[in-house]
Amino acid sequence: MVIKFRILLDTEKNVFRDIEIEDSQTFEALHYSILDAFEWEANEMASFYASNEDWEKGDEIPLMDIQEEFGPKSLEVMNQITLSDQIKTVGHKYIYVFDFLLMWCFYVDVLEIKNPEEGAEYPQLTLTYGDVPSRTEKKPVDFSGQKDESDISDDDEEDDEAFNFDDLINN
Repeated sequence: MVIKFRILLDTEKNVFRDIEIEDSQTFEALHYSILDAFEWEANEMASFYASNEDWEKGDEIPLMDIQEEFGPKSLEVMNQITLSDQIKTVGHKYIYVFDFLLMWCFYVDVLEIKNPEEGAEYPQLTLTYGDVPSRTEKKPVDFSGQKDESDISDDDEEDDEAFNFDDLINN
């Protein structure tokens, strides 16, 4: 089977890509497909997190298991888990985090599960929308909790109309 994903980059501008990939491929293959689709180099750590309808992080699927050295238990990593091991239905969601210093976040949604097209090669990029920002234009995450003056503005109030990622994913 082939799984069609919509991958939405968490930025101020609407930027997403649709990727089709065989369910026998691993999460590592999806990781590289996402980076290829956004034209970013695969030179940083990354993880997928199972998610729910509210985009809350669940179980982690890391690129590498650093738990072996630092944690209480070992985790299965991206190259050990096939997509079919975890994805059985349309609507399954993941959060993909790339580069833990800059914390690029992607919302990954299963749009379709279908038979492969004869002669098609997978993975394949099937739709692009929006211009991808430079990977280095984002500021590193400040874990100290202090705001930089450039982060403070007069219009820090919430918009009346909240942005809904599900609207983009489902359209």
